[in-house]
Amino acid sequence: MEKIISSKTLSEYESILDSNDFIRIHRSYLININHVKEYKKGEGGTVIMSNKAEIEVSRRKKDEFIFRMKNIISS
Repeated sequence: MEKIISSKTLSEYESILDSNDFIRIHRSYLININHVKEYKKGEGGTVIMSNKAEIEVSRRKKDEFIFRMKNIISS
């Protein structure tokens, strides 16, 4: 996975990107929900992305993430 360094904060990207496609799942991660392939249950859980990256979901963001994913699945 290629790393990119930016002087913008994740909060700035969060305000720029389409909230229908992107969600903050952890203080360190902003993901494109269209690339989520799997969710593994746990305290917060783990998301498996289309590039096979495993990303931790924070306990505080878990409910919002699951709600958004259920809405996508039911659409």
